[in-house]
Amino acid sequence: MLSNASLYNEIEEKIEQRQILSPEDIVFLYDTADINWLGGLAGKMADNVSSNYVSFVSNLILNYTNVCNVRCKFCAFYRTGSEEDSYTFTEDRVIEEIAKYYEPYGIRQLLIQGGVNPSLNLDYYTSLFRRIRNEFPNLGIHGLSTSEISFISKKARLSVEDLLIELRKSGLETIPGAGGEILDYEVRKKLGRPVNSGEEWLSIMETAHRLGIRTSATMMFGHVETGLDKAKHLLSILKLQQKYHGFLSFTPWNFEPGNTQLEKEGVVTERTGGLDVIRNIAVARVVFNSQLPVIQTSWLTNGVEMGQIAILYGANDWGGTIYDEKVIPATGKQVGNLRKDTIIESIKAIGRIPVERDNLYRTIKIYE
Repeated sequence: MLSNASLYNEIEEKIEQRQILSPEDIVFLYDTADINWLGGLAGKMADNVSSNYVSFVSNLILNYTNVCNVRCKFCAFYRTGSEEDSYTFTEDRVIEEIAKYYEPYGIRQLLIQGGVNPSLNLDYYTSLFRRIRNEFPNLGIHGLSTSEISFISKKARLSVEDLLIELRKSGLETIPGAGGEILDYEVRKKLGRPVNSGEEWLSIMETAHRLGIRTSATMMFGHVETGLDKAKHLLSILKLQQKYHGFLSFTPWNFEPGNTQLEKEGVVTERTGGLDVIRNIAVARVVFNSQLPVIQTSWLTNGVEMGQIAILYGANDWGGTIYDEKVIPATGKQVGNLRKDTIIESIKAIGRIPVERDNLYRTIKIYE
């Protein structure tokens, strides 16, 4: 058995030789490695990828419905449809919401997702996306979780491939990583996710990449997972990335237990701490290196200060502005709004150069 010192050296050598880390290596990074060594390593790797630049996007998150028939145990946002606070936006309401922010704040990315709402047909999405594209031409539609895509395809009696082609024609540009959580079957069972939903997430992402549709990848940590579960999750994403290079970014985000079934059952009663947050950022950078070059800070669940620390530990993208996001506040955690000026100031405050980007990570403006 190798000593810790030998493991540190072996991991550094593998990285230098651009080798893929083993599951055992990654478990060591999660469970044992010194956080200062890990952060230093990840920070240097991020500098090699993007130098002193940190990107962000003027983003609007639009949760168009909270009605969902999946009912995950980690979600406090969903409603069955019978509650008084259940809602589904009409097409006009969606357009009204976007118009509030599009010109006043220069919004370039629309993250639109909600729940698996059984009352909505394919026409709802295609008509909506066409109108968004026509009325807001500079807005990239970053839309729908794999769960939503899977359900829409079944209801429309289309293959996922044919559905994605239709959605792309109507204006969908990229797909977010929502639904990834942890891909392991046993973990997903404990989280209340449908059978085979982890394999389905990978399959839908691969189909999108094969069609040339770029996507994001995510991982939710701080609940019932182990270091090995997370290691396998990262390696599954890396394997797909090496095949098509279709992932634009990776975001590890920590589970918020408030008002969820997992909290009510006493399975997870507290959110994970700051050290775990930056460790997960750093491990992602070390595993993905330049093969998946953009690691997001996930400041939304951790605050501006943790967003800054995450950049020092290997992240190189802030994520986006926030205006009236609804999913995280459903847990009882208030996140407020975050405008572009605050992001620029926060990035500059740690000696980095902010770069405003669009939905496809193309540079709009560098704030020297």
